[in-house]
Amino acid sequence: MHFSPTFQLLAAALLVEGTPVIQQVDRRQVTSALASATSAIGSAVVSAVSAEFTSVTGSAASTSSSSMSSDTTSSLSSSMTSAAANMTSSMATTTSSPSFSIVTPTSGPKPTLIKPSGGQGFNSTPTYQAKSDYDYQSLNLGLHQELIELDLFHHGLALFSADDFQNAGIGPEEQYLLQFMAEQEEGHAQLVANMMGFEGNWTGPEPTYQCQYNYPNFTSVRDFIEFSRLITRFGEGGTIGFLGHMDAQDSASLINDAIQTEGRQQMVFRQFSGLFPMPFWFTTSITQSMQWTLLAPYIASCPASSPEVEWTAFPTLEIDNNPNWPDLNNQAAISKNETMVTYPGRQVNFTWHDAGEKTGWNASYETKSYADGKPKYVAWISQLNTTYTPLTVNNGSNNTGYTIQPFDSVYGAGTTPLLNGTVYCLITDAAIPVTPYNLSLIEGHVLAGPALYNIG
Repeated sequence: MHFSPTFQLLAAALLVEGTPVIQQVDRRQVTSALASATSAIGSAVVSAVSAEFTSVTGSAASTSSSSMSSDTTSSLSSSMTSAAANMTSSMATTTSSPSFSIVTPTSGPKPTLIKPSGGQGFNSTPTYQAKSDYDYQSLNLGLHQELIELDLFHHGLALFSADDFQNAGIGPEEQYLLQFMAEQEEGHAQLVANMMGFEGNWTGPEPTYQCQYNYPNFTSVRDFIEFSRLITRFGEGGTIGFLGHMDAQDSASLINDAIQTEGRQQMVFRQFSGLFPMPFWFTTSITQSMQWTLLAPYIASCPASSPEVEWTAFPTLEIDNNPNWPDLNNQAAISKNETMVTYPGRQVNFTWHDAGEKTGWNASYETKSYADGKPKYVAWISQLNTTYTPLTVNNGSNNTGYTIQPFDSVYGAGTTPLLNGTVYCLITDAAIPVTPYNLSLIEGHVLAGPALYNIG
């Protein structure tokens, strides 16, 4: 009978451990020998041998005196003796217990991380807290923005029935999307509140510091969607405008993660209105004071513990012939190649208010202007540019006038129109050159605005 090398190894182990050559193989003897051999040859080998032993001897229901034939016994004895001789020879210079060593690969020099020089904040531990009054007040404004959106989205879902939404082309799946956007605002509010050091409930039905709001009288789902589009439009614009100026750039990085979601919300509302979702190359940024000017009139009251907002609210600017998207009576659509509802060369009519009007919650804020001159220009803030057109003040009135909608392109002839989507208009006393990064330089020349103007 032939025995495998593994089984022969068992035989050698039995002899090494002092077990005499077996003439009559008993299962109990081998089981005992296996236990003794474990320390010498390892449990993995013993298991393999045990399995082979079972296959050779059968199930061996009897555990006392089952034996092999004389031929089998003779063959086993011969294999054991041969294997023992080989093993004894190889172990002559060692102890009876085998030794093991772990071979580790040799390593060369540690590779150098590929990284260009420059950048900031890599060797600092982020705290995600405001580091200056500028940071704190930027976050404070951002928190008000998140909370009005949170309330507004819930308000619209409660105000109109599922059938009302369906009639506007907004079915159950899209209604759930609106509900999910409200939940996103809970997360955004929690993030900003944490950075400001606030404690409280921000993900429940009544968040801490939640204010009460003066919404327009929504007579249709389309009215609600249009207002939501405008709110998210200046919310994203105001936030993008201050991120690069924050002292706490670690906080700015997280706010950026939230505002990316906000921009997508604004595009969703355009789709709910049946409009082309993103008819521009660059998202327009504005300053905090411009954002606060647009937001403050809708805040009716706030808890007494709400921190004061320390940004300027400019006088109100109204566009008298501003197109109204709901008038198009579009159904919701993923995208629609709509023709612009306004055009270059169109006369745009304005009415502006004097400084000193009450605004904000509990009418506790007052509009202000720091311009020294008279109203002379309309500033059009869109994408990467601020373009000025002359303002004609109507005879006999210091607070109404008009200008002509300009035509320009982002990079010159052949590139995308500068004015598209929704742009910001202000009345100024000077036409000073500004870019998105230093846009705040214009604030000392603002007499009224901004107002949001619909183009395409």
